Amino acid sequence: MLKLKTTFLFPLLLLVGFTSAADNFNGAWSLTSPAGLAVWLKVEESPEKTRGWMMWEIGGVDEIKEIRREQDKLVIVRPYYHWYMTVNGMKRDQLGVDTLSATVAGDSMTMVVDRVLPTGQKAFYKTIHGKRAPALPPAPDLSALVFDKPVELFNGTDLSGWSLTKADDNNAWSARDGILSNNPQLEEGAGARQFGNIRTVREFDDFRLQLEVRLPRGGNSGIYLRGRYEVQVTDSHGNKSLTGIGSVYSRIPALVNAARPAGEWQDFDIILADRHVTVRLNGLLVIDNQPLEGCTGGALDADDNRSGPIYFQGDHTAVEYRNIRLFPRIK
Repeated sequence: MLKLKTTFLFPLLLLVGFTSAADNFNGAWSLTSPAGLAVWLKVEESPEKTRGWMMWEIGGVDEIKEIRREQDKLVIVRPYYHWYMTVNGMKRDQLGVDTLSATVAGDSMTMVVDRVLPTGQKAFYKTIHGKRAPALPPAPDLSALVFDKPVELFNGTDLSGWSLTKADDNNAWSARDGILSNNPQLEEGAGARQFGNIRTVREFDDFRLQLEVRLPRGGNSGIYLRGRYEVQVTDSHGNKSLTGIGSVYSRIPALVNAARPAGEWQDFDIILADRHVTVRLNGLLVIDNQPLEGCTGGALDADDNRSGPIYFQGDHTAVEYRNIRLFPRIK
């Protein structure tokens, strides 16, 4: 009888050991790139296959094409691009190929970034760090949320309480007659001047945000919640796609296209609570208490535990905001 137990216990221990080793990469990870920008990684491992999804600094969340386990390391090979805005939209140049080698110790990740230029010359070899993203809390009961009195984020006359997310960017933001305006003079070519995003100096946890926005034809901006999750602001009137205005970029499509025509003021009413987002656009529910699995491209950081500012995307096209009010959540 004892011999029978031992016979079956040995392969069971092997299975448990493999599962423990395979599982330590599983889940979502928040990292900081060599440039100090947000990186989000999600890994799904099984004995049959390793899959992964990544957002590196800007752009969408994409499935990783080349990802593999090498003993205690997770190895990812991906192209690295320089993105820039021109009069004809976002463009990119490939600046190299990154080989990312990650190891984990508990909830901490260390990743070596080995970047090679298209010429074959090594660009750099750097180490970055991150941590396992916190588990998503359950969806809040929206009817039970309590909010404090409103905070007027914009005084309507100047940029007090606001600053560029990058101090050395070109500033095309101005205030006049109760309107916060962005009017970048976009240029063509890889050397085109890049214009800045603007953020509140104050930072917030959970809140309700109400504002109005107006876009020109073809306009493109974004509302970043806690500086981390972008609610799309695009000229989407008449489009069939549900990934335009009111959606969360590359993560949550809108339920309906509630966009008004370009040149008209559009009303946003957004609730961020317990890492779930609810969006009403022009009086219609377009996102219904949906979870935010991680940050979106352009995030100031990838740490879901931190408070953060409201920031408006200004590196794309002209846009106007007004009547910006935020109601902090009372817990």
